[in-house]
Amino acid sequence: MIAVVVTLVLIVCGCVCGAGLLLEASSPDPVAGEPYPVPDDGWTAPSAEPGTAGPTTAAPIPTKKPITRPTSGPAPVTVVYEVTGSGTADIAYYDAESDLIHVDAAKLPWRTTIRTDGQSRVMVEATWPDIDYHGPIDCTVTVTGTDAGKPIVDKTRGYWRTTCEVG
Repeated sequence: MIAVVVTLVLIVCGCVCGAGLLLEASSPDPVAGEPYPVPDDGWTAPSAEPGTAGPTTAAPIPTKKPITRPTSGPAPVTVVYEVTGSGTADIAYYDAESDLIHVDAAKLPWRTTIRTDGQSRVMVEATWPDIDYHGPIDCTVTVTGTDAGKPIVDKTRGYWRTTCEVG
């Protein structure tokens, strides 16, 4: 009796496995030839030989033209922004209209002066353009012409980024 049951189980298992192999062999391959289609984005390779064009040495350009004096009202306060170090730095500062100005790759030492009607937004920030160590980077903000009479100075040293602000 046990022999009959074992024989029947082996026959059923053999039929199921054989049928599975036959079905798999007759079905088409479900995997496409290219698993990751690459869309045509219109890019073409450059036509110039590599290394034939010389490097460009354009001066750093602010993201927008900075305003050094307010367009309306008096400008009794003078603000001097300074960044010192060696090489170049990415600089951000507020102009006379409180717009944030970005100057990429500014040659150090860097300095600019604005006249404004207040000191609510006086800030300069400098960051090394890459992660390599360049040494210290210093910023200074000097505000003169305030009601206090004495110049207000904020000077900070950083090693990757530095920020100076008054207000």
